[in-house]
Amino acid sequence: MNDYLTQNANMLQGCSVIELGSGVGITGVLCSRFCRGVVMTDHNDEVLKILKKNIKLQESSDDSMCCTELKAEKLEWGSSDQLNCILQEHPEGFDLVLGADICFQQANVPLLFDTVELLLRDRDQKKCKFILAYVSRAKVMDAMVINEAIRHGLQINEVSGTRRIIKNLEGVIFEIMTNH
Repeated sequence: MNDYLTQNANMLQGCSVIELGSGVGITGVLCSRFCRGVVMTDHNDEVLKILKKNIKLQESSDDSMCCTELKAEKLEWGSSDQLNCILQEHPEGFDLVLGADICFQQANVPLLFDTVELLLRDRDQKKCKFILAYVSRAKVMDAMVINEAIRHGLQINEVSGTRRIIKNLEGVIFEIMTNH
């Protein structure tokens, strides 16, 4: 994901971004170099503590490049309450939804797409897209990701030239958008 975003930094210029499953925040911090606002989310309280620490470190660094607002929020996929709280704080919505290597458990894939659909549909008048850096671990999961996107009325396209091997696993970038 980070290579892809670095090579396509122009698509981040001036955008507001929400990242799903941010982990320690490497992708979000990278985005902060180009975006006007980045909300990094995770469901794990311990991970959120680390994420918030990393945001503080970023803010306290002497790096004048980083003037973007970075935030960390708790978000469990499928929790409309948590998502609504985030959207209330960001009524303008988001231009981009990002997810890097976040599909591990089959049970979470429908919840991920419930959340993504709400984020994309929130941007009726503006074209918002979900960029998913997907790492293939099982054929059943590969099919499930594509099928869930379609089931949620979303268009899923593989970004050409993005397939690569990552630690013996195949990775690819998908762009996912609403159908209208």
